[in-house]
Amino acid sequence: MKIRKLMACMLAAVCAAGFTACSSNTSSADSSVVSESSDNGGSASSDSTAAEMVKNAPATGGNIGDVTIQSGDIVAEFEIDGFGIIKAKLFPDIAPVGVQNFIQLAQDGYYTGKNIHRVISDFMLQGGSENGDGTGGSAAYSGEGSASDSFGVEANENARHFYGALCYANALGQNSTQFYIVNSKEAQDIGSLDTSRISDVAAQAKELMASAAPGTAEYSYYESMANQYSNLAEWIKNASDEVKEKYKNGGVYYLDGGYTVFGQVVDGFDVIDSISGVEVQENSSGESSQPVKDIIIKSVKVYTAD
Repeated sequence: MKIRKLMACMLAAVCAAGFTACSSNTSSADSSVVSESSDNGGSASSDSTAAEMVKNAPATGGNIGDVTIQSGDIVAEFEIDGFGIIKAKLFPDIAPVGVQNFIQLAQDGYYTGKNIHRVISDFMLQGGSENGDGTGGSAAYSGEGSASDSFGVEANENARHFYGALCYANALGQNSTQFYIVNSKEAQDIGSLDTSRISDVAAQAKELMASAAPGTAEYSYYESMANQYSNLAEWIKNASDEVKEKYKNGGVYYLDGGYTVFGQVVDGFDVIDSISGVEVQENSSGESSQPVKDIIIKSVKVYTAD
């Protein structure tokens, strides 16, 4: 659609980094089941369901301040074959549906053997699709009483796209199985941004949404864009000094408000950096992001920290 190109150009003018969406035909997160005591400071029972883990976890408050693992926190460990382990703290208070879905997928072993199919330096690395190319996959949990194979974005102002943020990729505002991890260490100066153009894009998206037929892909697209950029403009304007300072250590602020940030990496940044430096080639869409050599998720363990 022409308007998509127009909006992308406008946003690129606002943000030097450019607004590239982490899109998917479905979304994902992790793999592997933890059914017994872990030797990495945590434990999980075979009869400890995803719902129980989310219900019993303490509030995390997101990733604005220092993120550390405390007793009772939910921890996810991604073992990437040949690279090492990435450890992340999950945010059940910030994204309860997303976290429960992620845990359940991991307990079902969904992510074992899946790949990291998309790597873009100074942006993010993405994986967990059913077909290994960014397509396929259904959510294991989409909300209480819901039988849908996807769920909506859980945007929260206390969970930002800082370096190491763990997030859901989405398609038209719907999450399912794919995840991405922010790998950009480039300083982001959000304190000097003019949000007027971002607000203009949000207004345009709302107008186009009103002219589209409800229930269509076009309507969903503009609705997603309107929500994302309305949130983004507000979040930038309302950003605390702590948020501004943390973004100076890296991140992709321009994705804030449009994606579910459901965790934060606390260990294994060297693994993120190593993966981010692999050789890539063009994928089927012509984007230079497909690793030349397969990057395989060997396992994902989810447990409650002692």
